[in-house]
Amino acid sequence: MNTLQTRVVLGVIMFAAFFGVLSLDSIIGTDIEKNGFSPFRISGIVIGVWLFVVYWLSVRKNFSVDYHFIRQEIFVALIFWLLLIQAFTRGTKDAVKNISVTIFGILYIFFLLSFAVTLRYLPNGVCMLIMVLLVSKFGDIGGYLLGRKYGKHKLAKVISPNKTIEGACFSLLFSVLIAVIFSLIPAIRVFSLKWAIVFGIIVGFSALLGDLAESLLKRDSNVKDAGNLVPAFGGILDVIDCLLISMPVAYYSLKIFKFI
Repeated sequence: MNTLQTRVVLGVIMFAAFFGVLSLDSIIGTDIEKNGFSPFRISGIVIGVWLFVVYWLSVRKNFSVDYHFIRQEIFVALIFWLLLIQAFTRGTKDAVKNISVTIFGILYIFFLLSFAVTLRYLPNGVCMLIMVLLVSKFGDIGGYLLGRKYGKHKLAKVISPNKTIEGACFSLLFSVLIAVIFSLIPAIRVFSLKWAIVFGIIVGFSALLGDLAESLLKRDSNVKDAGNLVPAFGGILDVIDCLLISMPVAYYSLKIFKFI
């Protein structure tokens, strides 16, 4: 691996770990406590980071430990730990809710973010990962900007009142455009033009679903934004929500349809 690839990989790992901690802190933070949940935030963050790091180590060629075995051990230990601290510090009240929301936060954030590592270790993984990130985010940004200006028909009024069908179409258009641009640059070409269009639609649509999924969680928690870390964009979870679905969908699409 050359210097540039090393920097990209380490940057992605730091990106995922940093944003994973902030996102988990947001999703199991004070907003859902308003709805009667009291998750174990420190335990959730520590276990989530550990799972992510172990997975990254396991996919490296020079690391021989079976990740699946470690992952099972960690989850068994996590469940016993959460049951223990619930029983001795909080008693029986809301035990199922508190433990469930903690585990959900770990899976939703750290497990889904771990697909950034999975994508990187595919053939042409560095280019593939950058492509998925750009296709997802440019689709998200394009849909947001043009949807605000031209959107007239509601897409999912109950889940996200501000999203429109026109905005969703612009989002897919931008996603496909970025995928096509990648296919036209010889140095970073991953797909043929035909498959770039198909891949752009798949990843763009999954990024849109990721945005809607995060909106669903916010509506249930009765909050507008998942935090205020990034001004004008809401919380950090609002920034990466599209990636949480698009990265695993991109990975499995590549495995199933064998684009590469």
